Amino acid sequence: MTNYATGFCIVERKQGFDEACTWMQRQLKPEAVGKKESDHFWSGTKTKALITMLSDGYEIDEISATLGKTRTQIYAKRRLLVREGLVDKPVPPSEIKNLRKEKFILLIEQGETDVRVIADEIGCSSTAVYAYANESGYEIKSGKVLI
Repeated sequence: MTNYATGFCIVERKQGFDEACTWMQRQLKPEAVGKKESDHFWSGTKTKALITMLSDGYEIDEISATLGKTRTQIYAKRRLLVREGLVDKPVPPSEIKNLRKEKFILLIEQGETDVRVIADEIGCSSTAVYAYANESGYEIKSGKVLI
């Protein structure tokens, strides 16, 4: 292990992962690579772009490609921004699934039976609609939900 890795582990055990990331960023020196910023630090413009992209609902892969940062760097920066109150805490996948399942049931009660239409309305795949139907006790035949 390098001295940085050892120091990172010590800070992580004592203060947590986010503080260890902050500690590591303070330890690393920016590289003088012309006018480009170092991969280890976030500039103000990239931070603002990240905040905007997160609030606009971009996926992590899209943000990574646009900003030139790794997924890990984006997740770590998002955690720091959430702690500072600059962005909303991400909705956990289990909560998204529950919201989609509720919307699925509501659409069925309103009379919608076409699986593709339901998938478009709740923002998921047709396969997920089959899973929601199965969990809710509905049966699907020929792309239609049987009521």
